[in-house]
Amino acid sequence: MSRLSLKDRVTLASALVLMGGLAVLTLGFNLLLTHRLAADASAVLKERADAQLAALDVKSGRVVLRDAIHDEALDRQAWVYSRGRAILRAPGEPALQRAADALANAPRDTEGTVGERFRLRAEPAYVGGGRHERVGTAVVAESLTPYEHTERIARYGTLLLDAFVLAAGVLLARRAVGKALQPVSDMTARAAEWSEHDVERRFGLGPPRDELTALSVTLDRLLARIGSSLRHEQRFSAEMAHELRTPLSGVRGEAELALNVRDTPAEVRESLEQILRATERMEAVIETLLVAARNDARVAPGSADAAGAARIAVDSVQPVAHTAGVELAVRPPDRPVSVGADEDVVAQALHPLLDNAVRHARGAVTVAISQERAEVVFCVQDDGEGIEEAGAESLFEPGSSGTGGAGLGLALARRLARSCGGEVSAIASAEGGRFLLRLPGLT
Repeated sequence: MSRLSLKDRVTLASALVLMGGLAVLTLGFNLLLTHRLAADASAVLKERADAQLAALDVKSGRVVLRDAIHDEALDRQAWVYSRGRAILRAPGEPALQRAADALANAPRDTEGTVGERFRLRAEPAYVGGGRHERVGTAVVAESLTPYEHTERIARYGTLLLDAFVLAAGVLLARRAVGKALQPVSDMTARAAEWSEHDVERRFGLGPPRDELTALSVTLDRLLARIGSSLRHEQRFSAEMAHELRTPLSGVRGEAELALNVRDTPAEVRESLEQILRATERMEAVIETLLVAARNDARVAPGSADAAGAARIAVDSVQPVAHTAGVELAVRPPDRPVSVGADEDVVAQALHPLLDNAVRHARGAVTVAISQERAEVVFCVQDDGEGIEEAGAESLFEPGSSGTGGAGLGLALARRLARSCGGEVSAIASAEGGRFLLRLPGLT
């Protein structure tokens, strides 16, 4: 039941409650009807028995039939006994005759049934209408078939009525619940249309009228606060990146100028080259921050060829790979695949992954491109020591580095991927490092 939607659960609960109520009402109605029909049958038998006694006469201490007693309606299924001997016997089934004979000496008013088809009533006859001297017995029978037929019709009728009421109740409950949850459905549909960074959109259901519209107002206010925080973060990242560009360019220029001096000692030259490599990595980080800020501010996503963007990223890392003695290769898909992001965004998201792979590889790094349903997957594989299961997710935490670096590259790659609706993940393996960049694809 936990897999059912809220609408289905409320509808099911309403159906169960309604079913229980209908079951109690139906059972009570049928029990009451059975009791009432039994009482009616007893009343009819009593009236017939009283009429039969009124049609009897006593002469010389014996019961005799009056001349008017031969009434077919009155004699139907009626027996009269005088001191145990039958003076009137209605034609009928042997079982019914035996049951009537058994009641010939009943000491008081007695009722009994023969199977499920007939009910009999015996009433003693007394001299002078008193109860001192008993002279005979009147026995009458009534067929239960009409009562059973009525009870059967009522039972089937209540079952059909229950089915109709249950179906109508379930439909009405589902419709009422669906209408009550319509604001939630609208909010879900709108939120699904928004991108992760589209923080300017609001549900806008108007003033709160009930709990659900009050929720929409609360979510609108929450979105406003989140949007303000994100805008502040975007401005801060962009301003910081711009502010770092100028001094970084100065450091790079000074290092290149010092390297042009012919008499520079080898130790100093090596240090200057390390400074240049560090500035290259810093420039890549700054460029990633700027691209992420621009991408967060965009409303419509771009598009690019997946293989072309991967080659741009590989070309940007090629000098570092050449120095480290690592070969880079791009394995394109069987057919052209388009990504729902700009080419520079894809390249900048791949750059930290490739840079990390080059630093951990023994001799080769491969970028394999494939399409899985609505996503384009870039798999960056190196032949290094691999990634442990416990530390796979911690690699994306800012400051996490296994080689003494700043530990910002992988975190920025994930942020850039998420800014255009994608994701970056690390796959634990002992056969080299493996990172997956997933981005929305274009059909």
